[in-house]
Amino acid sequence: MEMIKYLTFFSAGRKFAIPFHDIRTVLVADKLQKIPEFPDYFAGSCLWNDTTVPVIDARARLGFESTEYTNRSCIIICETKFTVRNKLGLIGILTDTVSEMTELDPEKLQPVEAVNYEANTRYLTGVFAENGDVCYIIDTGMMVNDCDVETVRGAAAE
Repeated sequence: MEMIKYLTFFSAGRKFAIPFHDIRTVLVADKLQKIPEFPDYFAGSCLWNDTTVPVIDARARLGFESTEYTNRSCIIICETKFTVRNKLGLIGILTDTVSEMTELDPEKLQPVEAVNYEANTRYLTGVFAENGDVCYIIDTGMMVNDCDVETVRGAAAE
C-alpha cells in the first residue's frame, strides 16, 4: 500500500497535518495585511508569486485563543476546493510552527468522530498517532465557511 505524505505543524500546542499534495509552499509569517470586513478567523493576507492570498489563523479557526505570531510562525499556502478565476483557490494557514514531513500508512489513519453535538470536526478528515502525539489531519477547503467563499474570491481577484 502506498504511503501518504503530510506536512505536520503545531497550533496552540496541538499537532495537525495537511496532505502534501495540497501544499504549494511554506512562508515565514511576516507582513500580513489585515483584510477589511473579513471574518475574525482570517489573520490577513500575504503575497506569494505576485498573488494576494487570504490567510486563516489556525488557532482562531480551530477555536483556540489567538496570539501574536513569532519568528517561528509560518504560513502554509494550500490549494483548496473552491475556485477563483477558473483555477483552484489558494488559502494560507497561519501556524505556530511547522514541524516535519511525515509519511503515513493509510491503514493507521483513524476517522474523527463527533463526540457530542457541540464538537465540530468538519475541518478534520482523520487522526493518527505519531511518536506519542495525536495528530489531526486538516481539510483546508473546509476551513473557509461556505458563506465566506465569495469574500475570499473577491479578495483574490483584486
